[in-house]
Amino acid sequence: MSIRCYIPTTLTAIRQGLGPVHAVAPDSQGRELGGDEFEAREFDALCIAAALAATQSFEAAAAGARESASDPGSEGGSGAVSPRAVIAYDAPDSSAGEDLAEGFDVLTLPEVDMASVASIHLDEVEVWEEAADIAADRGHEAAEDHLGDSDLLWYDATELPELLRERG
Repeated sequence: MSIRCYIPTTLTAIRQGLGPVHAVAPDSQGRELGGDEFEAREFDALCIAAALAATQSFEAAAAGARESASDPGSEGGSGAVSPRAVIAYDAPDSSAGEDLAEGFDVLTLPEVDMASVASIHLDEVEVWEEAADIAADRGHEAAEDHLGDSDLLWYDATELPELLRERG
C-alpha cells in the first residue's frame, strides 16, 4: 500500500532532481474515507500543494534576484520565476508525517522515486505568465491570488520529459 501525496515544487527543481521534499496528503482519517469524500480530500491536498508551490516559486525568484543584486558576478538565481508544479506521488506507507492543517499531513520524503509519480500538474502557460507579471508589478501575494482562480492541467508521468523540453 502507498500514500497518495502531492509534492509542491517547480519545473526548475524537477529539472535539477528532487532530493528531500515535503508533500501534502490527507491524514490517516482522510485516507480511510471512501467515494466522493475521499476524492474531495485528495483534491484539497492538491490545492494546498499548488498554493505552496506558487509560494516556493515566487520566493525562490525573489531570493535569486537579491543574490544577483548583491553579487552581480554570481552564478546564483537570476530572479526568473520558475513555473509551479505539483507532483502526484505514491509514497511508501512508512513515510513520516506531521500535522499540517486539520485533515492533512505533511510528509517528509528523503527521496523521490520517479517510477512512483502518478501525474504532474501545471498551470496553463498563459496563466503562469500572467501570474509572473502580476508578481513583478504587485507582489507575489497578488500573483498567488490570481493563480488561486485557475485550475492546474493534468499530465501523465510519462509526459514529463516532453513538458521539461517544451516549458524550458
